[in-house]
Amino acid sequence: MEFEVIDIDALARIGRINLNNKELITPNLLPVIHPFKNIISTKELADIGVKGLFTNAYIIYQNKQVRNEIITKGVHKFFNFNGVIATDSGAFQQYMYSNNDIEINAEEIENFQEQIKSDFPVILDVPVELTDDYKTAEYKVNLTIKRAKDNLKRRKNTNYSWVGPIHGGKYLDLLKKCTLIMSKLEFNIYAIGGLVKAFLDYRFDLTLKILLTVKKFLAPNKPLHMFGLGLPQFFSLAVACGCDLMDSAAYVLFARENRYFSLSTGTKNLEAIEEFPCHCPVCINHTPKELKSYENNLRIKLIAMHNLYTSFSELSTIRQSIREGNLWELVEQRIRNHPNLVKAARYIKKNRSFFEIYEKLYKKHGRMYNSSESLYRPNIYRYIKRLLNNYRVPNEAKYLIILPELDIKGCSSPSIKQWLKELYNNKKTQRKSIHIAFCSEIYGILPYELLDTFPMGQYESIKSLKVDDMIYQNSLRFCLKFFKKHSKSYSKCAILIPDFYINQFNEISRFPIYNPINGLKDLLKPIFKSNLLISPNIEEITNLFSDNN
Repeated sequence: MEFEVIDIDALARIGRINLNNKELITPNLLPVIHPFKNIISTKELADIGVKGLFTNAYIIYQNKQVRNEIITKGVHKFFNFNGVIATDSGAFQQYMYSNNDIEINAEEIENFQEQIKSDFPVILDVPVELTDDYKTAEYKVNLTIKRAKDNLKRRKNTNYSWVGPIHGGKYLDLLKKCTLIMSKLEFNIYAIGGLVKAFLDYRFDLTLKILLTVKKFLAPNKPLHMFGLGLPQFFSLAVACGCDLMDSAAYVLFARENRYFSLSTGTKNLEAIEEFPCHCPVCINHTPKELKSYENNLRIKLIAMHNLYTSFSELSTIRQSIREGNLWELVEQRIRNHPNLVKAARYIKKNRSFFEIYEKLYKKHGRMYNSSESLYRPNIYRYIKRLLNNYRVPNEAKYLIILPELDIKGCSSPSIKQWLKELYNNKKTQRKSIHIAFCSEIYGILPYELLDTFPMGQYESIKSLKVDDMIYQNSLRFCLKFFKKHSKSYSKCAILIPDFYINQFNEISRFPIYNPINGLKDLLKPIFKSNLLISPNIEEITNLFSDNN
């Protein structure tokens, strides 16, 4: 198997998997199908855009009537599907239904997956359940690792790309151990298991914690799969945190409960829908009232097809967002679907240093900071880190003037353009003695000379609404870090806080009282004492900076 990374954004990757003359672009979803009870045909799945399937080798193996037929034909001809096919060993049945009566022999079921020519066979792992105590979880992790090592010795054909499951559940030290050991074993794909019950309970925070723990310690040159991830509202967050592939039967399981996928509102019960918000072929050709009247199997099939259209539409959106460098913006939109998604996204803040390693230095477009979660982004973390560690105040600077950021940045603002003109033309102070900086709601102190660098000079953001909101306080916190490092470079400091300013439409606007620059007075008074001036008048500030004073 070949895996080529084409583009990246956050920890997300657009990748190309080539295996046995088949191509699969990641991130992607492998819908789970029952070997004998498909409500949607594989041809219909292909028409929807499905490039890979996931099915259960254990269920096939148990059916002695067709077992030999599938061995003879191969799994692709049996399903009449030319795309990638992955097969599970049957461990999922034991995990999901806590059924220890299922008897599976690792050597036998793994050999069977090779016989039926599965592209992505899965070893017989032992999933850790969320209810397992530590000793039980440790035993299962060790047994999975042992079976993985045994699998390496038993393999007979190099045409198949074995999947190496990673387990540990909520025990992060076991996850780390399992990840490090599995990374050293020869598997083409790694997969995180034991997550389905967390998904069903909407425990997205735990899921993200598990995903990021594995991502930190996994070999970066292999795709990472998540077993059982089927809720499209979680796709973008999971992909941003490093998920390359996923499988799920949620599209049909939810359909059996009349649950309809929607990216704007999450899953909805069909009974509550009067008008479909979607324009997929199912929703165009059927009204909710009609769908409710259909016999059970037809209704389930149509809802399941809609759920798949929604899932693959979201994956297309995610891939395009990666190409455009806008995945963070998409994530911040999608997490508004559910409070638990917002809660999960906060875990990104604790891992900003890890994300920053992979964050691009430059992107084609400016950034949009649309929510308080925007403050968790690694490019902001990078800016603050470099401002403190790499930035040097100009040698000849003696005075600092802090200007507010207005509705548009830098000299594009009529008011800022006028203030800068007056500073440049003043006869009382040499221009080189004055250092100009802006008070940014996102970046804190933003030196003028960095204004045209990415992304500090190319962004739009929401504004502070009150003194104690996150944006206001975060800006002041970043400002304080700057002055703890650089305040001794200046003998005097002035803050320009206008009563009014000219906006981009040449209209007179009142300056907002909740702009963080208003909080700088209390912050800087202990630092500069009598050498601090807050004024709405640029001329008064130039008088303070006079070389004769």
